[in-house]
Amino acid sequence: MDLDFDACVRGDADAWRAFCDQTVRLVVASIRRVCPSGRTPAGEEVDDLVQAVYIKILRNDRRLLRRYDPSRSSVSTWITLIARSVAIDALRRKGHDLRPLDEAHGAVQDTDRAAPTGPVIPTHLLTARQRLILTMLFEDGMEVSEVAAALGVKAQTIRSSKHKAMERLRRHFSEHGVGDGSPRDNVELDDRP
Repeated sequence: MDLDFDACVRGDADAWRAFCDQTVRLVVASIRRVCPSGRTPAGEEVDDLVQAVYIKILRNDRRLLRRYDPSRSSVSTWITLIARSVAIDALRRKGHDLRPLDEAHGAVQDTDRAAPTGPVIPTHLLTARQRLILTMLFEDGMEVSEVAAALGVKAQTIRSSKHKAMERLRRHFSEHGVGDGSPRDNVELDDRP
């Protein structure tokens, strides 16, 4: 993508139009992965959620645009994470169940990376947001500050969600036999990243 972030931050209408034109297909695809057909929030069409993504990017004097760092993630990863966050928030507001993020995450996974080897985490064990945060931290290798910027929340929110998720995982695996010779034995549930 050939995007001029500096011009977008300055409010250049042509640069913003080019930004939207080059990212809209990815935004739509990301939202559709989180909100499968027929499960978009009542009254909110995909177009409404696409608009919400771009509003979030421009909110607070274009804060997300200003904070984007190309050395930390690609534009595709960055915009996908924002779109997924908006879609997840919309579903939560309407009380919808969320599909497992493992399925939605495939769009931003590096195809050369080996499939993760570790325990299968039951879908009900973690919230969708906790799964997303753990995926971003542990599988994508992102820093807490980068995840916070991508999701538009404070770093403390990310640390708190991670801590709660890790506690749930520790409790689950201690109750369900880590140490029984299964592949789960190779998993360390520490607080790295």
